[in-house]
Parts: sequence; structure tokens; C-alpha cells
Amino acid sequence: MKSLYFIGIAGTAMGNLAIALAQRGFKVFGSDTGVYPPMSSMLELNGISFASNYDSNHIKDYMPDLVIIGNAISRGNPEVEYILNQKIPFISMSEMIHNEIIGNNDAIVITGTHGKTTTSSLTATIFEYAGKKPGFVIGAKPGNFEYGCRPIPEQMFLSGTGICIIEGDEYDTAFWDKRSKFFHYPPQIAVINAIEYDHSDIFASIDEILKTFQLFLRLIPEKGLVLLNADDQLALSMKDHVYSRIETFSTYGNGDWNAHIVNQDKGGTTFTYHHHDIMIDTVSIPMIGVHNVRNALASVACAYHSGISKQDIKHGLKHFIPPKRRLEYLGEWKKRIVIDDFAHHPTAIKETVHALRSVYPDKNIHAVFEPRSNTTTRNIFQKELASCFLGVNSIFLGPINRPERFAPNERLDVDALQSVYEKQGIPVFSVKEDIPTWGTLIIDDIEEHTKPGDIIVLMSNGNVGTLRTLLLSI
Repeated sequence: MKSLYFIGIAGTAMGNLAIALAQRGFKVFGSDTGVYPPMSSMLELNGISFASNYDSNHIKDYMPDLVIIGNAISRGNPEVEYILNQKIPFISMSEMIHNEIIGNNDAIVITGTHGKTTTSSLTATIFEYAGKKPGFVIGAKPGNFEYGCRPIPEQMFLSGTGICIIEGDEYDTAFWDKRSKFFHYPPQIAVINAIEYDHSDIFASIDEILKTFQLFLRLIPEKGLVLLNADDQLALSMKDHVYSRIETFSTYGNGDWNAHIVNQDKGGTTFTYHHHDIMIDTVSIPMIGVHNVRNALASVACAYHSGISKQDIKHGLKHFIPPKRRLEYLGEWKKRIVIDDFAHHPTAIKETVHALRSVYPDKNIHAVFEPRSNTTTRNIFQKELASCFLGVNSIFLGPINRPERFAPNERLDVDALQSVYEKQGIPVFSVKEDIPTWGTLIIDDIEEHTKPGDIIVLMSNGNVGTLRTLLLSI
């Protein structure tokens, strides 16, 4: 039995991979800082021991056959320095996924700036309900599965007859490998859902992001398939860099695959889908928003080209449970409806606001936004953030996360943002103090400026100043 050691084991992707490999029979140990539920509980449930700090003695005591290093780990980490000095074999998480989760099996890789997690989860669910027993790697806990990573059944894995659905991230692989993670996942089917500027700590410009997608497309065999979002011009521009078959998908009638919404309410969306102008079926998903219909359409196209029947596609979509923090209803707080969404890029914020407004046309909608990502904490999206919240009744802004990383003239100008919206009649309330519990400083404002029956939507890729907990504890 091969023994594995994960440096950074508590990250969502790393932890889920560790669990999947433990279930495959590997002996797994690891380390991280700030290990807390649910990941700590999930690791313990699967018999995985871990240290809550980084110390070279952990490696000495465990003496693993192989070390897996997460992309958040950098030089200077005492465990990294020890394995380099001692010449202990190590590998990146993405390489390990390639070797032990995909292997010699077919892969469907879902990429793009937005919609990766939802589209990957939808695709995995359709394949599961079709009896395909897919392996998968998804960047959050998918609603229909216990964990975010699952191996292909061993017999299928070894014979190369399985299918693996991978969320292909453009973020970098490891401290020694600055290529996007998706370079380690050669696909038979690839989806590019959208391309926009993001990850300013990795990419200096949109041209660099375009280049990484162009190079990724070189991995797809001639007999493979690329599915491009025809509603996104940069995604569509990839047509000139594809060496395999191409099909496009659209919610506006622009693609080889098209979806047309029939009905949408707070319970979900019903839509028809068409292939080359032939109507195939009418299906329903328990999600709202044009962007989620587009995600579902990409999943339908993946399933269709993998030989899955329209009946199984309908069945999978009907029983889909969205991942956490994707327009997730959290409950009620003082008779206000609280919804949680992972939106942190201006385009995603705009789509979330539009989706909520379409199903709650007569309710007040209040946005709580935390400038936390490497891109939104800077003034790169100053203009875009000044328009993406149009349609809400008020905005509550958290502090810029770790503002000391940037010079004052590089940071998001919260005062300017506030001024733009207030001139349009949308009040803005902000917190300037960057503390983990900043939600305690704004919760009274939220109560004062909202009323029973209103919608409060939390939008962040982080902890939202503990508001998620605060709003559910009262």
C-alpha cells in the first residue's frame, strides 16, 4: 500500500482528493493550518490523520512514499524545504489527479471564468443517473454526491473504460509549475464556458489568459470535441485555435445547441433545448438564471455526445441538487430571505442580480459584497463594479481583504464606488475595518435598512465577515 502525504490537506480540492485516494486504498496523512469543519470532520470520517501545523518532523515521522503539494504552498514552508533537501518524491495535486483519478480513461474537462463548478456538477449528475458511474473532480461539494472527488470504479479505471468529469481551473498548478491546472487534464470533450480577466496575481493581462486557453486546446485530439459558449465573444474566439470538432451553445439562439426558457420561478427553470435547429426535449432544473440554463445546456451537449439518451438527461437534470453557495437559500433572518452566492466577479454579480430580480420582481433585494479576490480588491474592475449591482435596492460593502498587499492607488476605491451608486439612488453602507468578523459591524445597518419579506444576498468567495453564521443564528 503506497503512503501519501498532503501538504495543504484542508483545501477543498486537496481534501477531497485525499479522501478519494484513501477510499482507493492508499494510506493518507497530511498537514495544514486552520483545519476546521466541515473538512476536518470529512477527513476524520475517512480515517485520515492530519497535523494542524507545518513541521518537518511530520514528514520524518511518517516517511511517505510520495508527497502531494497544493498550489497554495510556497517555498519556505518547512515541510517543502525538508522534502527538497531529502530528495523525497513529490508531485502537484493536478498531476496526482491525472495519474490516479483520470488515468487512461476519457475525460470531460469543464473550463472558463464562470460556471465551472455548476456545469461540472450537472454533468456528473447526468452521467450518474445514466448509470455511467463517472469519476469526477469538482471544486466544491456537489449536491448529489458526498464528496467533491470520486475515483472511477477500480475495474473500469484499470481497463480504461471509465469516464471522468473534471473542473478545469486556469489557476496555476504549484510553486514550481506555473501552468494552469487544466494542462494536466487532457480531455476528449472540453467546455469553455466564458473567458474574462481574473486572477490578477497570476495573469498580467487578458492576453495571457487567452494564451493559456489557446494552448490548452492543443491537448484535445482530432476526434475530440470542443464546446464553446457562443454568447461569450472571447470564448467564441477560441474557434481559431481548435484542432478538433467544434460545437457552440447559446441561450440567445446563436449556437449549434440552443436553449429557450419556457418558465422560471423561485422553484427553478423549465427550458427547451435544440440541436442544429431541431427541438430535442423540454427539461427542468432546480435553479434560476440564464447563466445556469447555459451551464445546463453545456452539460446536455456533453451527455449527448457521450451517448446518453434524452430520457436519462432529463432524469439527471430533474434530480440535480446545486452545489453549496450557488444561489443557495440559507433560510430566514428576522423574516428576511437570506441567499448565498459565490459571485465575486462583476459578470457573475450582474448575472446573480438579474436572476434574483427575474423571479422576485416585486421584492426589495439587498446585496452584501465582500471585495476579497485578488482582482476585486484592486481597482482593475472599478468601472465594472460600479454597474454590476444595478437592480438592487441597497448595497452593503465589506472591507477590502488584506489591503496592505497593494499601494493605495492600486486598491479598489470604495468611496468612489459608493458615490456612483448613491447618485443613482442606491444607498451604500460600508465597513472599512479589515477584521475577520466585520459582519458584526454592519449587521445593525442591514437590519435597519431592510424589512421583513426582503431578499438579502451574500456575494463573496470568502466568509463574508461571518455574516453567513450571524444571519442564521438569530
